[in-house]
Amino acid sequence: MVSKSVDSLQEAERLAASGNTKAALAQFRAAIDGAPITARARAADMALELGEADQAFVLAEEAWRIAPNAPEALLLMGRIAWRVGAIDDSLSCLDRIRRGDPLWPLAQAERAEALMAGNKPVEAYNDLRFALRTDPREPALWLTLGHVLMSLDRLDEAEDAYRNTTDLDPDSVRALAGIADVCLKLGRPDEAVAAGEKALQISGNDPVARTILAQALLAIGRDGEGWAGYEARFDANNIDPRIGAKRRDFDLPQWDGNPLKDKGLLVWGEGSPADEIRFAASLPQIIREAPNPLVLECDARMQALFERSFNGVKVVGRTSPPDDSISKEQIHWQSPIGSLALRTKVYENGYESLARAYLEADQAKVMSWRDRWSPSGERIIGLSWRHPDPGSARRSIPLEAVLDAVAIPGRVVVSLQRGMTPEEREMAADKLLLEPDPDPADVDAMAARVAACDVVVTIDALVAHLSSALGIDTRILLDNGADARWGVGKARTPWYPTARLYWQDHDGTWKRTVERMKAALDGG
Repeated sequence: MVSKSVDSLQEAERLAASGNTKAALAQFRAAIDGAPITARARAADMALELGEADQAFVLAEEAWRIAPNAPEALLLMGRIAWRVGAIDDSLSCLDRIRRGDPLWPLAQAERAEALMAGNKPVEAYNDLRFALRTDPREPALWLTLGHVLMSLDRLDEAEDAYRNTTDLDPDSVRALAGIADVCLKLGRPDEAVAAGEKALQISGNDPVARTILAQALLAIGRDGEGWAGYEARFDANNIDPRIGAKRRDFDLPQWDGNPLKDKGLLVWGEGSPADEIRFAASLPQIIREAPNPLVLECDARMQALFERSFNGVKVVGRTSPPDDSISKEQIHWQSPIGSLALRTKVYENGYESLARAYLEADQAKVMSWRDRWSPSGERIIGLSWRHPDPGSARRSIPLEAVLDAVAIPGRVVVSLQRGMTPEEREMAADKLLLEPDPDPADVDAMAARVAACDVVVTIDALVAHLSSALGIDTRILLDNGADARWGVGKARTPWYPTARLYWQDHDGTWKRTVERMKAALDGG
């Protein structure tokens, strides 16, 4: 029995290494009788990769019930619990593994991950530093420290942590993927590609590494490879919710790019509203292929704007479970919206088929704002400078760095910023028109404000995508990292022909960048 179990485990590991996750799960299950905890632990890993979080939790709970005090079972339960949102259960299990136990360092790494999942990255950082003083040669601690530092936007330190991991474990796929991710954010996409390719060479087809590599490839213009690799984003999200995108469950075959005429297609949105706006650039091309019907399931905040912008498309707000009206349509295929670029191969002609502007704001509301802001016809400049997500501070620019460059006599400068601080309001007095905050749930209303502007100056946030997709003259201030959406150091992006890109100075300041933007803005 033991020999058979060992053979099953070895075969399961071989299948897992080859990327055959479903078969590996079945083989690990077959080995459970001979290795009740080990086989269940690895089966839980496979279930997570397949997006079957509930099954993973059941397997972990079974192992824990067999040996509720065994450190191996407590570690497994703690590791799976935070991934399914049971943060307190995870911490309770992990805290029962005593310091001095061989598994204690791994438990501390998982504990820090649980704290991060509970939005406590600073506590996670402090605990990891304590654990590393006890066991400085445990790769898992350095790897998790890299993740924590990334969440704190301390990128240089995160790179050091990931490289410490690979010094101790040269074949750590997650550390190599982390190096790729941090190099991309630090504006070194070629290094990101090299690290991502090495991670894939070691792992075979790790979804997290493939997704991060895809972002780097898109940043440097290797678009065919990049969009193909980006298809791993859903599997990556199953493993690490910080990476990739969450898959929607529809019992329909995936559209592979075949002709659509008179065939029903469901396109479902993914990611943030900004992501959905960017990927919606491919919808006009899909509409020209005359699918019947064409259904778009999107973030409910986007529904009114998309309904007005895409004639002939049935737009449905995303709910869980999906809206019943979708199942009543005669639909043949489905596609996530982020896969349209690959399926249509829009990149093959340099994205020339993308529309110059494809969103349409409510014109009555647009004129109402223009009449309110500029009754005498002065040029209206919209300004947005701070990303609403505190974890995206690198995308923001201090108001004082840009305000005087934009707010000059003869213009009307309007704040498009949500959540201004008292200090910002005081600074903006007599320089900006301030309106009540836009409702974050009403993107259509925000689109009208944006479309009422002649020029929009903004950082990389929703306003940038709205303004560009509306065809407004848009000046986007970008940090000095590389990005799949904007490339690296480019002045233009084919996704948004009316946008111009201005990159942060290499020393991390904005002075020269803002001066270049101001000169261009003053010139027209």
